[in-house]
Amino acid sequence: MSKAITASLVPLFDRLTGVLHASPDGRLLDGGGLQHSLQLDLMRLFNVRNALTIRAYLEGDPTVLDYGLPDMLGLSPQSDQDLFIWSQVLERSLALYEPRLSHVKVDVTADPAKPFAARAAIAAVVLLGQQLCRVNFDVALDARSAAIQAAA
Repeated sequence: MSKAITASLVPLFDRLTGVLHASPDGRLLDGGGLQHSLQLDLMRLFNVRNALTIRAYLEGDPTVLDYGLPDMLGLSPQSDQDLFIWSQVLERSLALYEPRLSHVKVDVTADPAKPFAARAAIAAVVLLGQQLCRVNFDVALDARSAAIQAAA
C-alpha cells in the first residue's frame, strides 16, 4: 500500500535561493519548511508598495504588476476604522498573491508598545501533501514595513 506524503513542493523561487527545510532531493518541504517558505513570501509581499490607492486596491482588480500593498502612510493604528482597513488590505493581498493559503483570517490591533505601529494576527489553512494544516503568523506593521514571525 502506498504511503501518504505529508510534504509540499518547494516553490521555484525557494529552490533558486536555496530554502532551508527541504528534503534531500530539494523538491519537497516538510511542515516547518512550508511555514518558513510562507513566512518569507509574506515578508516580501508586505514590504513591497504598489502605485494603487487603498480604495483602488480593495475595489479594483489588481494584476501581477500591482504586487505588494498600497501606500498606507495615511492610516493610523490609533483609529479602529484604519485598523479595519489595514486588515482588509492584508486579506486582499493574501487572496491575490498567496494562493497556498485559504480560509484566511486577519485581525489587526494597535501595538501597545509602539504608538505608531500595529500588530496583525494571521490565521490560515495550507495544504501539506493531502493534509490541511493551520498556520499562524504574527506581523508587526507600520506604514512603511512589516516584520513577520510564525506564531505557535
